[in-house]
Amino acid sequence: MGALGNSRRGGRTPPLLIGALIACIIVLGFNYWVSNSRNAELQTKLYELEGIVRRAVAERGAVEKKKNEFQDELRRQGEQITRIENQHSSQLEEARATWKEEKEKLLLNISSSTKTILTIKGQFNELSENLEKIQKKLQDCEKTDSSLKKRITEEQ
Repeated sequence: MGALGNSRRGGRTPPLLIGALIACIIVLGFNYWVSNSRNAELQTKLYELEGIVRRAVAERGAVEKKKNEFQDELRRQGEQITRIENQHSSQLEEARATWKEEKEKLLLNISSSTKTILTIKGQFNELSENLEKIQKKLQDCEKTDSSLKKRITEEQ
């Protein structure tokens, strides 16, 4: 088969093929170096972003904790406000009940005082009439006495 015109020497690689392989190795090495350096940069950025995410998660946890604390405080204050409102309402009801009782007592006292005043007024009017009658009797007696004294002095 040597007659086909194959001019290659047996067992040796042509220098052009070796040059092409070396050029491919150099290009592949350069590409590996470039991609490795980019990979290192990206890896560094990834670590930075992971750190940022961790901090954000920690901050979010702290914010959630504070939010829960504030919600608990808000709930406690709401319960305290409700207790104070209920206490105020019951005190107000007690004050109203006391006021109504005192009002009823005063009205009863006023009506009994009015009855007493009317009774005393009636007694006063009755005593005034009796006094007038007694004064008339006294005047009559004095007249009688003076007329009797006149008679006695005249008879003597």
